[in-house]
Amino acid sequence: MPDAAAAPCLVVMGVSGSGKSQLGARLARALGVEFLEGDALHPPRNIERMAAGIALTDDDRAAWLATIAAHLRAAHAARRGLVVSCSALKRTYRDTLRAGAPDLVLLHLHGKRALLEQRMAERSGHYMPASLLQSQLDTLEPPQPDERAIAIDIALAPPQQLELALQRLQGTRAMTTAADFTQVILFTDVDGRARFREQRIGLTEGTPQAMLSPLMPSGGCQLRASPVGFRSAFHCTEVPQWVVILGGEMEIGLQDGSTRRFVPGQHFFSADTLPAGARFDAALHGHWSRQVGPEPLLTLFVRGA
Repeated sequence: MPDAAAAPCLVVMGVSGSGKSQLGARLARALGVEFLEGDALHPPRNIERMAAGIALTDDDRAAWLATIAAHLRAAHAARRGLVVSCSALKRTYRDTLRAGAPDLVLLHLHGKRALLEQRMAERSGHYMPASLLQSQLDTLEPPQPDERAIAIDIALAPPQQLELALQRLQGTRAMTTAADFTQVILFTDVDGRARFREQRIGLTEGTPQAMLSPLMPSGGCQLRASPVGFRSAFHCTEVPQWVVILGGEMEIGLQDGSTRRFVPGQHFFSADTLPAGARFDAALHGHWSRQVGPEPLLTLFVRGA
């Protein structure tokens, strides 16, 4: 069983009725760490809206996610374990949480709609009505291969869920101890602004002499040469992609005035896309890039699938 001192920050995620609170509390007890009920951190307005059958928007969730991220950040800084129950339905929501704890591990509770509906109908005293299940299923973006996630079927009995979670968690921790790769990500935060964060990708395949990450799907690659003096305007990334510096030096600037430079051999994953439904605002969205130094800039772009 994992020990509390080395336990990472965990988020038990999934749609309403999946049993996040039950598994989260059991897992925290097994690890000997604190359990935080994410639903208890919703502001009163959110609870009122959900109780009235009104689905929350990204704006509604922003402050709530920021509060959870702050708890994760404190636990990560103190090097103590923390288990949080949080729907974390979208990738952008989980990016916000990971900004607080780069070592975050997700436990994704998933299952058939009929079982979810049955569980929601049987529970009492919860403000979330069963009528909102469909909106949550529509919003759900399952964790991707580059996210440290453990999938657990809700059809399993609670003791089996806990046993599986602990087994998979041990494997995840062993993976991180053995070897990992730090991915630099340029992403769009919940306020629409571009920011940098880092996350680990485990090298869990191959051999000890040639450790590999799980295979990631891609949509092709492209080389770009930028002359001395090149600088772009503020813009968003159309398709998330890896950017690898092959020659010269690149600088990325954000709306808050901060910049970050990358030299040959360094990389970042550009996922600073325009928020859904938003119209580009050059004073709010995106980032700029420019060539730095005496050498032309040569970059390799590898698109995500």
